[in-house]
Amino acid sequence: MKKAVTVFFLLVFSVLLNGHEFWLEPIRYILKPGEAVGLKFRVGENFTGQNWQGNKSSVEQLRLFYKDVDDDLKNLLSDSTQGDSLRLQFFDEGTVVVAYQSTNKYIEISADTFQTYLKEDGLQNAIDYRTAKGLTDSIGREYYKRSVKTIFQVGADKDSAYKRKTGLPLEIIPLAHPYTLKKGQALPVKILFKDSVLANNMVKVWHRHNGKTEMTDLFTDTYGRLEVPVSLSGQWMLSVVKIEPLSDTSGANWQSYWGSLTWGYK
Repeated sequence: MKKAVTVFFLLVFSVLLNGHEFWLEPIRYILKPGEAVGLKFRVGENFTGQNWQGNKSSVEQLRLFYKDVDDDLKNLLSDSTQGDSLRLQFFDEGTVVVAYQSTNKYIEISADTFQTYLKEDGLQNAIDYRTAKGLTDSIGREYYKRSVKTIFQVGADKDSAYKRKTGLPLEIIPLAHPYTLKKGQALPVKILFKDSVLANNMVKVWHRHNGKTEMTDLFTDTYGRLEVPVSLSGQWMLSVVKIEPLSDTSGANWQSYWGSLTWGYK
């Protein structure tokens, strides 16, 4: 790892909630050079939640993008020690991206609950498939992966790290720097699924400010893009789900991918 960054892992074990969203949450998004920041893995509803229950065995990818740094952080985690948080410290000004990809997990969901979740997340392709195959009353047997990123800023030097592709299968990429937006400007983003545009897909826009959370549903266009209305306050998250039926149903009937992107202001 480059000298410009030191990483310490805070080892905390906590209860995993059955929340929809999973995200990376720095204690602060705007940092001074040399200022340490805690970075937590969060799971829950309504852009509030608890620390996840996981360690190295839950991680397929954990990467840091900063200046000319592209570091694999996974091997710094230990399987023998419970832990869920990072402590980061950056000495040079610049934009920082941390990307996390989980290993595949399995879950079984009752038929009614599965149908409700498909509706809530705008997964009409899965609803139509279940209807056509006569599976509406069948339980949901699902593999799922988490693909999440966060962007935060150290000092005044705002570089292009924010738009780097990180290798996540489901990836939300800003098309403008979130920390150079002016009042009244929207944040354009594009969403890729396995390097192809994710067209006409629901995206949830979360804004938490002064202890309150607001959520809006938007949809990508045919080019996988959308414009996100942003106020320069509080914390922001975009979350998106992609689900596909599996041809080999011996393990599960579905494979889903859950993506999120977080950033925030003072």
